[in-house]
Amino acid sequence: MAQNNIDNIKDHVELFHQDEYQELFAAKKEFEGGHSPEEVTRIAEWTKTWEYREKNFSREALTVNPAKACQPLGAILAAVGFEGTLPFVHGSQGCVAYFRSHFTRHFKEPFSAVSSSMTEDAAVFGGQNNMIDGLANSYSLYKPKMIAVCTTCMAEVIGDDLQAFINNAKTAGSVPQEFPVPYAHTPSFVGSHITGYDNMIKGILTNLTKDQKQKPPTAKSTSFLALKPTLATCAKLSELRPWWA
Repeated sequence: MAQNNIDNIKDHVELFHQDEYQELFAAKKEFEGGHSPEEVTRIAEWTKTWEYREKNFSREALTVNPAKACQPLGAILAAVGFEGTLPFVHGSQGCVAYFRSHFTRHFKEPFSAVSSSMTEDAAVFGGQNNMIDGLANSYSLYKPKMIAVCTTCMAEVIGDDLQAFINNAKTAGSVPQEFPVPYAHTPSFVGSHITGYDNMIKGILTNLTKDQKQKPPTAKSTSFLALKPTLATCAKLSELRPWWA
């Protein structure tokens, strides 16, 4: 099955039609109690009919390509707006691969974001060890000024406590005690990228101002901070920049 000869490397379509793979698929289908080839063909043909088309269009509880994304995507977008900040997603590696790919296409340049790479064991026992190792590696490799932590569905479903994990990571020496590690809980099954953006902005500002005392505003000190979550293209951002000045 392994393609050890580099001159004989096949495309995946050809590869999966080889006898050894076909035997694997047949055994897998038998084990899973799969449908017969005739039934698969019948359903495939049915999906091409007007009956199937009308059944799809009649559904009201479905939105195709909704104009929103999940919370972590918005949280990462908020984090990279702060100079020298590295987005750190506490969750599975696949989610972060999607975020990096999306923003690389969005900004037309390579995009950095890291993950705690939670797997099955972390889903059962919690992802604290992943957080401790991940923060240590991120701090030593990327040398960021700040690491902003958000979550995915996996970490939220099992109830990982980000504040406790970050404190324990600092105690373990993953990052210095004074190093800023703001966080936001951003479950993908609630809200949208707008919610995640807001949660991360709140988390970052709370972290950066936690030791400061609030001063009463004066006529000279009053300022205005405009934070606008957007997934607009770079060209649109250039057009909008004068409005934010």
